[in-house]
Parts: sequence; structure tokens; C-alpha cells
Amino acid sequence: MAHPDFLFWRMRKLIYLVLLVTWVVPIQAQTAQEILQATVKAMGGSEKWDGIDYIRMKHAGHKYWLEQSENPDGPFIASYEVVEETRGVRQYQVHRKETTHQFQSKVARDSEVMINGEKGLMTFSGRSLTMPYQFKTGYDEWMRYAPEQLIFSGLANQSKFEGKVTVEGTEHFLVSFIKDELKHTLYINRHNYLLAQAEIESFLPYDVFNYPWGKFITKIKYSLQWLYPEDIRYPSQWDVYKLGKHFRSITIFDIDFRPKVDEGLFEIPADLPPDRTPVLVDKTPLNTEGIIEVAPGIHTIPGSWYVGHIEQNDGILVIEGPISSGYNAQHLKFLKDKYPNKPIKAVFATSDAWPHVGGIRQFAAQGIPIYTHRLNQEIISNVLKADHSLLPDAYQKSKPTPKFQLIDKEVVIDDPVTPVHILPINGEGGERMIALYFPKQKVLYASDLVQYNGRNGSFFSPQYLSEVKAMVDKHQLDVETVFAMHTSPLPWSKVLEALKNNNK
Repeated sequence: MAHPDFLFWRMRKLIYLVLLVTWVVPIQAQTAQEILQATVKAMGGSEKWDGIDYIRMKHAGHKYWLEQSENPDGPFIASYEVVEETRGVRQYQVHRKETTHQFQSKVARDSEVMINGEKGLMTFSGRSLTMPYQFKTGYDEWMRYAPEQLIFSGLANQSKFEGKVTVEGTEHFLVSFIKDELKHTLYINRHNYLLAQAEIESFLPYDVFNYPWGKFITKIKYSLQWLYPEDIRYPSQWDVYKLGKHFRSITIFDIDFRPKVDEGLFEIPADLPPDRTPVLVDKTPLNTEGIIEVAPGIHTIPGSWYVGHIEQNDGILVIEGPISSGYNAQHLKFLKDKYPNKPIKAVFATSDAWPHVGGIRQFAAQGIPIYTHRLNQEIISNVLKADHSLLPDAYQKSKPTPKFQLIDKEVVIDDPVTPVHILPINGEGGERMIALYFPKQKVLYASDLVQYNGRNGSFFSPQYLSEVKAMVDKHQLDVETVFAMHTSPLPWSKVLEALKNNNK
């Protein structure tokens, strides 16, 4: 017969086990739908949210221009925004009045944008125009970040409970769902059921600034949860991360969950011309009819990002691989047709900004050597690793090992007619850029550092111009003509004149 003390401890252990099971099982047994419904309740309840048609909020924040900064790992160039935004909760509508401060302008820039379904409107300086589809995709992404949109989308789709994970010491439920072929993962705080974080797959095939990265993760952190009237809880701070880098942060300083919305706020003018048919970034046309002969054997093709080529006796050298694989496939076909008996010897990727190397994958797919500054190997390698499985390009299908020729000092590719000197610029703005010098033609290709606005006869950034001049002086180059990634050929004397005038 068992000892009474043994029976007592055995019964106590059994009671503890029963209590533990009854406490744990409800948490583990919750479905994704039940967790999301609990989140709606924590945000104020479905009865309240069923009556919310629009949200109007005023927020201030900053945006980091990840693709434009001097260093792809930061610090990043920032702009500062104050926004009044009205958006639909159940209808796809958004209206924004924005005031933006950035380093390129001495005064704040005011703008107004509106989207109603598939149509958009932009207003600058009192002039309205149809919102191009490329711009609209950025606002489409912004609408996806709204916490109520993520929760309601999770309830409307076949959501899945993926277990629990600890973030910053706090346990969260993971709930995921697929929408438009893209996975959305929500982190719901286990203790209060509020949305703390979302990780969503992004794929922007119409956006030239994001297309090079294919399918990537955008992470949004929601904090400063605030209790508003009617017991509505809502995060007052949103922090957005793209590609693992801090992209945007906003703080809401005023919000109305039952605003009076004028019927005309989302009205698209009937006489507004329709937008042009959207074009995939990979289908961006290359207008080879606009080709310019800079000097014998040296050519440039103007566009959003210029491309060019150099004729040598034993082959062709390509200047730049921007935008997309498809854009450069057109360029390579043009060169093959024009020079059927000459191979492509190399491509020069002269800058690190990712729209400038967005099409470098096409050259890597064909095993063409990539000449670039030694500091650019990492970012170009990351562009090559990007997931383009949703719209596979040539590199996605083959993924050969890229052939890098990394530049950290002057390198010469000789030729009897058009020898090329490859020079690292090593300035502040041009820290990761290379220039191309053609001694026999007295021509300089200045990467991204010479940007001339022919409409008003001015240059962007005197600092950039000073770095080009410093490189020319250091290497004692004899330059008569300069061209660049955004600039058609012009006399070098114009650059010297602009620097002289900057001192007046």
C-alpha cells in the first residue's frame, strides 16, 4: 500500500498538470482567425470598427532615400514630411496633403495626391495630372502597411497560425496569410493581442527604384500604442524597414476615426487625361535612335539612365547596366546587330546606386566581366542574389558565377584607336564611382558626378563637380569633352565655369 505522503504529492502533481494543461491548451489551440479576432477586440472591437469607414490622421516623419545615398549601408539621405492623410478602411481610397523638406530645395515643397481605386491624381503648384502607375505603386505599398488593413486582410484570407516567437524579450503569436501571391506575417503580442510587427513580401515590377531587388521583405514595427476615445487602440508610431534598412518613420500627432469626408474628396476630374499604359520596368524601351557619337568610337544613348559603348579593335566595351535586365538585353541586341563580329568584352558599372546597376544581371548571365569600384562588389552581388522568381530574368534561370574586375587604382584597357583609362574617383560623393578617360579623344565619362540641366543651364551639386576636377587635376588629364550617366556631351569648360561661378 502506498504511503499517504506519496499519494498526497502524486495527487498534487496531477492537479498541477491539469491546471497547466487547462492554462496552456487554450493559448496553443487558438486558430489564426481567433487570434486576429482577439486583435480586433484589443483595438476596440468589431462593433466599433464596423462603423469606421475612413481614418484621417496627421503625422510627421522622415524618409531615407536608400537608393540615392552616398553609401548603400548608410547613413542615408533623408527628407522630412508633414502629412494630412484621409484613407478608406474598406474602400481603396487615400488623399494626402504633404509638405516635404529636403536638402535639394531651400523651401518646403507642397503636394497633394489622391487615389480612388485604380486611378490616381497628383497636384503640384496648383497643376493636376494623372498619377503615373509607377508612383501609384508606392502609395499602394503604404496602404498595405496600415495595421487595420493587415488585420482585416488576415481575417479575409486563409490565415495560418505558425507558432510563437520571442521578439525583444516578449513572446508573440505568428499569423501568416497569402495575398496577391505575397506572404504577410503578423507578429501579435501574446499578452495584449496588439499588432507589434509585420513582415510582408514586396514585389514592385513597375517601380524602377525597387525592381532590382525582385521579391524582398518589408518590415513594419508598430509602437506607441495609444488609447483613443471609444476605447480604440492604435499605434502612433510606424517604423518601416526595407531590405533590412530603416526606410521610413512616422509619428501620428492627430487622428480622427470618424471624420466628415466631403463627397468630392476622392473625385477624379472627368477631363483628366488617362494615364499611359503601365510598363513593366523590365520592358522599359531603349530608344537607340537617340544615340550620340561623343567622339569616334565612343557612343552614348540618352534615357532615364544613359548607356553607352566603346568600339575597340577586338570587341565592344559597354558603359553602364542600369534599370533592368530587359533594358540591357535590348542594348546587347543592338550592339550584336551593329557589330556582329565583335564580342562584348566588359561592362562598366560606374556607380553604386542600385537603379544604376539594376540591369547588371543581364551581363552576369552572359558571363561578361563587370568592371566596378572595389567597394561595389557587395551591393552588386546582392543585386545578383535578389529573388526574381515571380518574373524570371536570364540570370534567375542560370545564376552563373559573376566575373568581377574590381578597380582600386588606375587600370588601362589598351587599343590603337580608343584606349580607356579606368579611374577610381575616391571623393566624398563619388567614393564608390569610377570614371573613364579617353586620352586620344580627350573625352571624360564622369559617372554620376556631372548632371547638367539644359533647361536652366545649371549643374547639380558643386561638390560633385569639384570631385571630378580634383580627379582630373590629380591624373593631369587633358579633357575637352565630358559626358555622364545623366548628361549628354558638353565642353569641359562649362564645368570649370560653373565651379568658378560658385565662388562668386
